[in-house]
Amino acid sequence: MSKFNEFEQAIDFSFWRKLCEEHGEPIDYARGQYFIRAGEVMRNVGLILTGGFKHSLTDDEGNEKTVGFVFAGSVLANYVSARFSRPMPTDIVALEDSRVLVMPVKYLKEYMAANPAFHTRFVEILFDSAYRGYLNNYRFTPRERYLQLIDRYPDILSLVSQTEIASYLNISRRQLHRIRESSAR
Repeated sequence: MSKFNEFEQAIDFSFWRKLCEEHGEPIDYARGQYFIRAGEVMRNVGLILTGGFKHSLTDDEGNEKTVGFVFAGSVLANYVSARFSRPMPTDIVALEDSRVLVMPVKYLKEYMAANPAFHTRFVEILFDSAYRGYLNNYRFTPRERYLQLIDRYPDILSLVSQTEIASYLNISRRQLHRIRESSAR
């Protein structure tokens, strides 16, 4: 299965797997269980062995918004919270029963400190990916973003609810329904 997040295709995360295997432990998360809550500081990071998670936040009106997904084989972290001990801007919640190889964040910090050129490249790729994602929300219509999402990660329709896909695309469920109907023709 391909990586959902673009930055994961541009970075060789074998170092992450190795760190998690050396310093981590497998932990099971039930559907709906939090890996971390918004406002907490990330003390652990992980590698998803099975399952998937969503990054979500609550807007000023109390509505939950899905802002990202990570699936099996992917890293489970937030760079800013892990690196700078800042509070998480989002919740990370299991989409389904999942198993994660979890390690203390200190091992990631040590690796990055010992490999400054890699760390710089890592941050550049994260920034580039985030900025392009931000621009694409303006550049492409909701229909185009939906089609790109399905093209990039076809399995998402079987892994994630329509409500969460609509939230991720920042559109209503009704609008998503219309897009799906017109795309099926």
